[in-house]
Amino acid sequence: MRSTSDTPAEAGVDQMPLHERALKHQIPVLEEPRVRPCGHYPDLTPKEGEVMALLAADLSAVQIAEHTRASDYAVRTRLSTLGLKLGAATSPQITDVACRTGLLVPPRGVLKTPISVTAVTSFQALAEGGTRSWIATRKKVSENTVANHLAVVRARMRTSWNAAAVYRLHGVAPPVLNATVPPCPFCVAGGAS
Repeated sequence: MRSTSDTPAEAGVDQMPLHERALKHQIPVLEEPRVRPCGHYPDLTPKEGEVMALLAADLSAVQIAEHTRASDYAVRTRLSTLGLKLGAATSPQITDVACRTGLLVPPRGVLKTPISVTAVTSFQALAEGGTRSWIATRKKVSENTVANHLAVVRARMRTSWNAAAVYRLHGVAPPVLNATVPPCPFCVAGGAS
């Protein structure tokens, strides 16, 4: 959580671009994994948690590697492992599932300028694991149109990457993204209770 302070130095930090704040260790708060209603939880390692938080803080895999002093390969492996543990296929979906299960807690805010319904529906499909080509086929539009929809949402959220925009959109009111908790991948796979 962010601390509130009246000092100008700390107030200036909020004016910094999101990736700079992340590099100054003011990354999103990563709570301990909460036990799902079924009793299972993804057993994230501290490194996986750090990678997930930095992903939500608008850093690319290369920037996360530089920040954590790990190789690009190690970061991509952790992202792949996170996807398996959370039942997600893409970085935006990892962030979406992490927000819906309470692993990441996005800051609360109000969406002052509405986003068009077509842009929001494209972004919802992306957050739920859709690719641009799949979304374009489903909506019967070009991939460029979908790319423009995603760019509009990223611009409104003031982020560079889709995963960070998903993180921020989970905190806005009125809600834009699906807030229901996804099914536990362990239960779906028929794991022990």
